[in-house]
Amino acid sequence: MVPGSLQAVPPAYWRLETDKDGIQVYSRSLTGSRFKEIKVRCEIPGTLAQLVALYSDVDNYRAVISNTKSSRLLRRVSETEFYYYLESQMPTPVTNRDIVMRLQFEYNPYANSLIINTTSVDGLVPLKAGLVRVPSWTGQWYVRALNANRLQIDYSFRVDPGGELPAWLVNMLAPVAPYQSLIKLRNGLQLPRYQGRSFAFLNAR
Repeated sequence: MVPGSLQAVPPAYWRLETDKDGIQVYSRSLTGSRFKEIKVRCEIPGTLAQLVALYSDVDNYRAVISNTKSSRLLRRVSETEFYYYLESQMPTPVTNRDIVMRLQFEYNPYANSLIINTTSVDGLVPLKAGLVRVPSWTGQWYVRALNANRLQIDYSFRVDPGGELPAWLVNMLAPVAPYQSLIKLRNGLQLPRYQGRSFAFLNAR
């Protein structure tokens, strides 16, 4: 998916599911998939460095990413790439999910924008009893700095949650979590631990 692809989709192609607190959540059906793709659009206070700091702080995901029960860094390849493990808390009686993810940052200094790609990875962590491993996840953030302290976010993702959950239930609930996640992210960016941070790749010209 290229940075402009979200904007290139005809507006009627997406169904607006939620529009409140400045956060719009959309969904669309995909050919060959039982599960819908989700897209989120919003503007929030913050900087690209704050966002990178937050997502690089894997051990603190429980405080800043909705429904996270636990998380840990597996391997940091560089400032712009790392692998992590995450367990998501699901509502009773649904079994918790876990996943291994690869995250990559890509900065465009000319547009002052950031792409964050997240993809599920097999093989790094053995399957765990009592959890359902998410078999497939792909997500992309396209984030543009509007000014010194405001970000415009376009975020889309596709997920197969695994297990025996019926597709109609997954598709009904899927738009709810992204709204909650953006609220928590918006608040998380203001934590003192993410202020005044700098990253070499964000200063490249």
